[in-house]
Amino acid sequence: MTSRVLHLVSRLQPGGRGQTLWPTVLALADTGLPQSLVLMDHRDAAQARLMLPTAVRLVEDAPARVGLPAIRRAANALRGELGSEVALAVHLHGLPAGLLGRHVLRGSSVQAPLFFHLDNDDLVARLVRGLDRSAFRVQRSRVEALDTAGRGLPADLSDPVDEVYFQTPRAEADTPLIVTTGRADDLVYAQAFVQLAVMLTGLRPALTFGWIGDAGPSVRQMLQAAQIRLLRGADAAERAAALCGAWVYVAPDATGLDTRGMAEAMAVGVPCLGRQVPAYRALIVHALSGYLCNRNNDLISAIARLVEAAPLRHDLGQAARTRARHHHGHHRFRASMLLAHGLSPVQVPRSDLAVV
Repeated sequence: MTSRVLHLVSRLQPGGRGQTLWPTVLALADTGLPQSLVLMDHRDAAQARLMLPTAVRLVEDAPARVGLPAIRRAANALRGELGSEVALAVHLHGLPAGLLGRHVLRGSSVQAPLFFHLDNDDLVARLVRGLDRSAFRVQRSRVEALDTAGRGLPADLSDPVDEVYFQTPRAEADTPLIVTTGRADDLVYAQAFVQLAVMLTGLRPALTFGWIGDAGPSVRQMLQAAQIRLLRGADAAERAAALCGAWVYVAPDATGLDTRGMAEAMAVGVPCLGRQVPAYRALIVHALSGYLCNRNNDLISAIARLVEAAPLRHDLGQAARTRARHHHGHHRFRASMLLAHGLSPVQVPRSDLAVV
């Protein structure tokens, strides 16, 4: 199956839906990503053909009357594309497309992230509430991650990720190493990680599991019983050193409390796995910079897939590092801080703002 970005588009307006449709299509076309466009109103087909790059496919079928027949036609066309392609992402342009796309994808086995092209804050918040996948809002000047309440990134990631993580070169261990960042007395988190380790016993090649950070007596006993290694993590340098050899990073909890550890792993370039919870959906774009899984079996399948495919680990790790740099690096924090105080980031020496 071909991997592709899908667009579902409400009735076109001058400049594209909210003036983000064509910029989005062209930006993705520049990267070489295949794309498909499904129009909710067939009367827009002539305009779309004039604007679309040759590499972008316009999904055309028998035109339907406006109203309910047209909505059914668009829904069937979107389902057809989801069934015939591996959807990397689904962009929903305008409110009708947002409502229809949410309806088609809600509860679907296709876990592609949704990008809502809308200006209205209240409408976006309502559309993303209760979603079981990553969601993003596209505006003219930025793209922001959303959680199920329509907010932005988790508050505990307002501080930047230490630069040492971005500067640590990747050097995978000789044998597969699966790691997480634990809290000393979090028995529930430790139990979830131990359960994964036990379920993966017998996989070939054999896996090693590592717990980065402190472990209290009860947690230590549980980890040692499952033969999980305790790795040093007293400061950023020690955690970066432990992460650089990891093949995969896993946050197995359903609470989303490990956002800091996951962001640090992404900054080192480790492919990350997490549950389908708002905090992790704000960090990972499913299948593009990591994987989001609802069940243990999904986590196990994703780990096995990554262990068997070094190129996939490399690609996801690079995407994760780039995303972490963009959202959590010092340059981003400093620029936003200056702007919040009415100062121009251009006044800062360029060495401090350089993007790696």
